[in-house]
Amino acid sequence: MSLQPIVLPDADAVGDQVAATILDRMAATGDRPFLLGCPSGRTAMPVYRALARHAALGTDLSRLVIVMMDDYLDPALQRVAPELSYSCLGFAQRQIADPLGAPLEIWVPDPADPIGYDESIEASGGIDLFLLATGAGDGHIAFNQPGTPRDARTHVTALGEATRRDNMGTFPEFTRLDMVPTHGVTVGVDTIATLSREVIMIVCGAHKHEAFARITAAEAYEADWPSTIVVECKNPTLIADHAAAVREK
Repeated sequence: MSLQPIVLPDADAVGDQVAATILDRMAATGDRPFLLGCPSGRTAMPVYRALARHAALGTDLSRLVIVMMDDYLDPALQRVAPELSYSCLGFAQRQIADPLGAPLEIWVPDPADPIGYDESIEASGGIDLFLLATGAGDGHIAFNQPGTPRDARTHVTALGEATRRDNMGTFPEFTRLDMVPTHGVTVGVDTIATLSREVIMIVCGAHKHEAFARITAAEAYEADWPSTIVVECKNPTLIADHAAAVREK
């Protein structure tokens, strides 16, 4: 079944609404840890900024467990150093945990034991809410590339040119394509669909209009555009800003 999108004026409005949803879901879970699946990069930054504003006003977010989607790998297929700006582990610490002012637990998949990530998530009861983002040029989700099978769990993968070019826009120090890592470790599309209680796909910016169109038209997972997995997830929401949802003439 295709998703009916929520369309808001801009990315900040999207961030405010998604942050409010996170707080609402946390309030309903009592005192236990709340597993929040998180992408790095630009898409969810308005959400993280909105959460930081709530924290600054006294909202207790110490129960959050940040479950990252993926990370870049070096030529030896080890996670890149967290000090690097494009490290997803480093991003989680600098852009999510530190602004919230709490020593949050951060999970990142281990390229030496990818399936162990799924096992840890499952043993913890699953991800309470997974924030999702889509590639503009190829529909990748996390680092799942076009052609990823529907049953893919956490795995190491080569990164296609479209994904790497998308990430040049996220990290300005990547001034040439050959500077972008060629491999990553990522949750699989089945990890997202099977181990999440709820998902929110965020699509913002005019450059994401094609992605918005593909996702809104999808009725099932389409392997050539992996972010369409959202339609097969439990309790999915698609939320976009006006720029992504409406192509200007």
